[in-house]
Formats: sequence, C-alpha cells, structure tokens
Amino acid sequence: MSTLKIRDLTLEPGKPKIAVPIVSADPKDIIAECESVKSMPCDMIEWRADGYLGAMEDPEGAMGEKDFYLDLIKILDDINYIAAGTPLIFTIRSKDQGGGVELTDEHLASIRGLVAQSGLVDLVDVEFSGKDAAGEKEIVTRQIDEIHKHSCRVVLSHHDFDGMPRAEEIVETVRSMAALDGDMFKFAAMAATKEDSEKLLKATAFLSRNGIGPLIMIAMGEMGKPARVAAGRYGSCVTFASGKEASAPGQVDVYTMKKWLDDYYDGKEN
Repeated sequence: MSTLKIRDLTLEPGKPKIAVPIVSADPKDIIAECESVKSMPCDMIEWRADGYLGAMEDPEGAMGEKDFYLDLIKILDDINYIAAGTPLIFTIRSKDQGGGVELTDEHLASIRGLVAQSGLVDLVDVEFSGKDAAGEKEIVTRQIDEIHKHSCRVVLSHHDFDGMPRAEEIVETVRSMAALDGDMFKFAAMAATKEDSEKLLKATAFLSRNGIGPLIMIAMGEMGKPARVAAGRYGSCVTFASGKEASAPGQVDVYTMKKWLDDYYDGKEN
C-alpha cells in the first residue's frame, strides 16, 4: 500500500506534503513555536519531544516523578488544540539517530504508548536502526502493537548520518521495516554528492513500484536538497521543512520548500 489517509490528508506519491518540526525545549517556547508553525504553509506538524526531554538534567529520573507524564500530555494537549486538525507526528529522536536524548527501550515504549493512548496525535515515530536485527525487531514489534492498540499510526524511521548506502541497501532496510507492520516508512541518509541523491531516488522508485509504502525518503545535507523536492516523483509522500530552526542537515525553511515544490510540480498535486 503506497497511500495513507490521515484525517482529511491523503499521503501518496506525487507532490510531497510538508511536515514542520517543533524543536523548542521549554514548554512555553514549544507552545509559542506551535502557534507560529500553525500559520505557516505546512500540511503536518511534528513535535520533536527529544528537545524537551533532552533539556532535562536527568530525563529518565524525571520519569519516576508523578507529574512527568501529566506535564508531557499537557504540552501535547496544547499542541493538539493549536494544530486545530492539522495531522500531528510525535517523535523522540535518539542521539544515535540524530536527536537530543538517550532513553532506555522501556522508557521510550512507555512514553510512546501513553501518547498513543491519549488520542492527541495521529502518528508516533518509532526508530529502526537495523544494527541488531533479531533483538531490535522484537522490541519494535511490541511498540508497534501497543501503539496500534490505541488506533494510532506508526512511522518507522531510519537515519544514517555517516553517508548514503547503496540503493540495494536502502531497499533492504526499508523492506525490513515494512515487514514489521508499520503504517509509514521513513529513510533519511546523508548525501555528499549528486550521485548519493540518485541512489536514494532509485531506491524510492523501486520500492514504490513494488507497492512498499507510504514512503518518506530524504537525502540530508546540502547535496540532498534537490532530492527533498524531487523524491515525490519517485514515490515519496512527505518532505520536512523548518519553522523555527532545522531539525536535520540540509533542511530548508518551509516558505522556501513550498516555493520549490510549487515550481517543480507546476502547481499540480501529482
């Protein structure tokens, strides 16, 4: 399946939908940033909660305090209210995958499960590193099952900051994620050359032709910027653009991205 309906938004190959991440750490700043993002030309909002959690002196210790989950859900409730129907993604990006916090699998599962149960988000991001195939797949599968139990969708994500793998390796990684019953699959890797971006686009086209998706395929870094726009033609559904600040290398601001997409796709949705 290469399409996914989230509220009134259909994610499908063609002109990518724009997702903008909220990256602030302080609760008041998070809400202010969300209010700003809501006025921007974006189709989805992502709360990068690792910014909030990473600013804590001891996030895992804080999880033992009675107010931790109440505070987290309060922020999420405010974001949901401000978003006013715009689809929401909840993400905790680990340091290994380019984020700002490191938590145990048990704590990650606890937070993601609570967020899914709250009904305040549409998609929960679950990371897939691919480093420990057997053990990781078991952990990820349990998290997916828990999130699905609350009628919430899962974005399985993989990030590679060391470089762009061969197209065949990209396909293999995404196929491994697709076998775990996620609802959407994100692959992002660093592009140092034009050829690196072409590897990503080649893999995207192959996956899409073979019915694997919906896909979020991103080439990071300066050399990956053209692929962030063009990937929709090859089968990707979503691209990310910055509001307050970039959450990944090569991410441009949302207004620039909208102009690039409009110019590239001639104002057509597909």
